[in-house]
Amino acid sequence: MLRVVGIVALIVLAACNQTSVNTVASPSPVIAAGNWTEGLAFSGDVKGQMTGIVPDSQIQHSECTGARTHNGETWSDTFYGTVDAGGAVWGVVFLVDNFRGQGTYLNQSVTVEMHSPDTSQVWSSGPSDKVTFLVARNQQSGTIDASLTNATTGKAGAEHITGSWSCRG
Repeated sequence: MLRVVGIVALIVLAACNQTSVNTVASPSPVIAAGNWTEGLAFSGDVKGQMTGIVPDSQIQHSECTGARTHNGETWSDTFYGTVDAGGAVWGVVFLVDNFRGQGTYLNQSVTVEMHSPDTSQVWSSGPSDKVTFLVARNQQSGTIDASLTNATTGKAGAEHITGSWSCRG
């Protein structure tokens, strides 16, 4: 009995003398906005390569629904990155209205858009544009091969995007 009282007394004394709380870091990773790997080639009105995204700002915010999307829901990926050697930033949008999971989405089953951050220049997939959009099993990566129509001039096939994409949803 005396031994139990001693242990309790030590615990109480230790608790009373403790002035700071030790905290342990959360095990969940923090994923910075700028680490999405892109492998996209642009040809047409805008030419160049996009290999990653730029940090978010007040007018541009990269986001992806990714693996949180269920069958029948809308799956979307919007991101901003530099395309040409001049460092101009362009936005890219992939949108699947009736998502069915991993697989290939063709033509009107997916919308692809490319735009300047202020949307003064826009290209979008239209009825006459050919689009092949692959979503991998993780729903956060895949490939794209899309022809886009210039929204200002109406010229079909004015922009072409090919390559691999990834996002964090």
